[in-house]
Amino acid sequence: MPGRSARVFEIMKRNPERISKDASGLEALEVMERRDITHLTVVSDGRVVGVVSAWDLMEGFGSSRFTRIPPSRVRVSSLMSEPAITVSPEESVGRAIDLMVENDISFLPVISKGELVGVLTETDLLSLVPEGGETAESVMKVGHPRVMPVDRIVHARARMLETGARSLPVVDEGLLVGLVTDLNLAKAFVEVRESKFRQQSDLVRRVLVEDVMIEPPPRLEAGYHLSRVVEAFLEFGIPSLPVAEDSGEFLGVVTRKSLLKLIR
Repeated sequence: MPGRSARVFEIMKRNPERISKDASGLEALEVMERRDITHLTVVSDGRVVGVVSAWDLMEGFGSSRFTRIPPSRVRVSSLMSEPAITVSPEESVGRAIDLMVENDISFLPVISKGELVGVLTETDLLSLVPEGGETAESVMKVGHPRVMPVDRIVHARARMLETGARSLPVVDEGLLVGLVTDLNLAKAFVEVRESKFRQQSDLVRRVLVEDVMIEPPPRLEAGYHLSRVVEAFLEFGIPSLPVAEDSGEFLGVVTRKSLLKLIR
């Protein structure tokens, strides 16, 4: 199996979605939901100028910056991360992984002669994870941040921003009961911003994690071998997956980045 020596063009996605910097954040969210993705390459006059992600939408729409502005009027240029960190199609996969780990990102536009020719994501790289003796338990993180069902979504957002975690297990009395992602929160904040409720700051504090979480949550079992772990990540498209016993007892979390570090 090719590993870090493989070339980006061998596994990248071609003909990727892109969005204008002048499009609205609401449009970006709609494209993400429709295409089942969490990142978009941002372009202006045919040039790549940035990347907008579900994380960016969660951070922006959950902040006080746009309290009085409808999501349909917030421009992607106000939300995106710039400049975009990019990679060449001829670059090695190892270099791409290093860029993702060093910059704590999961998406790279692929540029050739100034043109966007593809994108590379953490999910694309999972096919290179070797089948070894490791299990979900051996690669999971025990101290991963978590939230409770009765926590407010503003608290979940704060936990994500504080820790860098793009998904949080929802745990109640030691049991895994749900999962909340940056995309869940982005959608929740947009719904609040679009409401006719005059005191949006009051409304957003009434929305709880249990109102927006994924339930029942996707989960891994501690004994899953890496091949089955990878299959689960490909199926659910989530940046991290909780590990739990059959009883529901929460054990820890496996992240996609922890799997990428196994690629040799």
